[in-house]
Amino acid sequence: MDAFHFATVVSKDHLYKFLAMNSSLMENAGDYKLYVLCADDEVYGVLRAIPFKNIVLIQLKDIEDEALLEARSNRLFHAYCWTLKPVFLHHVLQFYPDAHYFAHLDADLFFFSDPAAIFAEKPDASLYLTHHRNAKDFEHFYSITGVYNTGFVGCRRDSTSLAAVEEWAEKCIAHCPIKEEPERKLFGDQRYVEDWPEKYNNVHVVVSIGANAALWNIANYSVSRKGGQVLLNDVPLIFYHFSGLSVISRYEFNLCWYYHIGDENVVSLIYHPYLERLSAAIGGVQEFFPWFSWGFSDRKSVPDTHYYVLGA
Repeated sequence: MDAFHFATVVSKDHLYKFLAMNSSLMENAGDYKLYVLCADDEVYGVLRAIPFKNIVLIQLKDIEDEALLEARSNRLFHAYCWTLKPVFLHHVLQFYPDAHYFAHLDADLFFFSDPAAIFAEKPDASLYLTHHRNAKDFEHFYSITGVYNTGFVGCRRDSTSLAAVEEWAEKCIAHCPIKEEPERKLFGDQRYVEDWPEKYNNVHVVVSIGANAALWNIANYSVSRKGGQVLLNDVPLIFYHFSGLSVISRYEFNLCWYYHIGDENVVSLIYHPYLERLSAAIGGVQEFFPWFSWGFSDRKSVPDTHYYVLGA
């Protein structure tokens, strides 16, 4: 039995970020399998040619039913990928039950230490949520994005988690708005989990500030490094969510299209190592799959909030 089964949805625009994330799991996660829903044939074409030990590839056509095809027809593809998050997690829970814990991971996460620490906080919990912990500049986003971030949603496989994830999937299939709908308290897939602590038993809101650290909360913390471990207020950074990061070329990035990061420790200790891994992934794909041309943003189309050149 594996310790962890992780599920993720990867489109061709996020392949490089996925490769960086998987490399961080290989370093830190120990015994795991990563189930990848390939949202494009191009992603499947690349990943099936790489002999990954811990990855299970699943094509979109293998899980799409009438309800999903109807959802795909009535929303933008980006919103459809959000829709697929709980659908695919539920699929893995149902058909690949042989693990102690399960979690959906967004492709733009990167692990700095072992995710086992998340589940160790409350090993018998049915569901695991991460609070946004918004810093002052982001407090107003609670009314848009809600309290919890669904870049990471964890669970054990039991009747509670199966019911919760199935309900989340059904709601996303019915409606998954690409833009926020404050009056309905909706934003993509995200706010459907907001009532879980009240609705379901045994929901654990992760305590560690090192889980799902991100642009919206990193200003709350003092970032340092000790013995090779990145720390937030002396707490190990488990994973960082690189939301808003744009890839312009192998060596050019915009760290966030909507915010400039002022803390140099955040840039040097968190962003720079990630960009090095991202750049290596881009180089590998360009060398072995020269036909793959997706995943880049035109610099002119990206707000110049935090332009960053690797190696400059």
